[in-house]
Amino acid sequence: MVFNEEFAAYREWLNRREKSKITIEKNIRDIVKFRRFHGKPLETITKQDILVYKEHLIGTYKPASVNSYLISVNNFLKFTDRDSLRVKTVKTQRRNSLDNVLTEKEYVALLECAKSWKNKRLYYLIRTLASSGIRVGELQYITTNILETGKTYAYGKTKMREIIIPMSLRLELREYCEERHITGIIFHGKQADALIDKAYIWRELKQLAKTAGVPEEKVHAHNFRHFFAKQFLSEYHDIVDLADILGHNSIETTRIYTRTSRQEKQARIDALNL
Repeated sequence: MVFNEEFAAYREWLNRREKSKITIEKNIRDIVKFRRFHGKPLETITKQDILVYKEHLIGTYKPASVNSYLISVNNFLKFTDRDSLRVKTVKTQRRNSLDNVLTEKEYVALLECAKSWKNKRLYYLIRTLASSGIRVGELQYITTNILETGKTYAYGKTKMREIIIPMSLRLELREYCEERHITGIIFHGKQADALIDKAYIWRELKQLAKTAGVPEEKVHAHNFRHFFAKQFLSEYHDIVDLADILGHNSIETTRIYTRTSRQEKQARIDALNL
């Protein structure tokens, strides 16, 4: 069943609230799933219908995914002025460990493997992500124009934050760009003015992980941001500065990086030798 007019109006509502393109598309997909589940006119949907859908989600997905879908449904209900039908998200246990973050040894293994492939673009892409803590989408701001100062800005919906590239990496990137005759976006795709395709990065990293012998679940673009955060905290113990660098609105978001992995906990307990 298709609800084209309904979805078009919802999309416009999200646009007016300055939601990102990714957020809008995700919300639309979630509501398509919800509306198809019941397949009945919107005005006839009851609170019980929402609860039935919630139970379906709980029986099908992990808690984090359940809550993601429910947040989309609640937003949609707000859009339709049916706030009374909104439901609570499910409670999730707070993570006590930060697992699946790359170790220094694994990080070095990935770089060495990229070198052995003679894949300089992948090598420098990994180093840029891991040396700055930026998100993969923010690679669009890493251009040849910033290599002199090493500073640029990432622009979000409501704020911008400074990105700083280490001097040693800047010098290498400058040489790399001169060698490849690159101007503008350093990690561009087929078009020089467009960022490299994220799906291509994902495929390259998965293949690299296999070859380097690093667990595949650890090797994805966002994990280099986690790696940067853990290394920064380990070296400087300054969570406020880290929150500023990562662009977090709240220190609470950054606190996840103060947690240790299960392996680190095990090592500390073993070292007590009690």
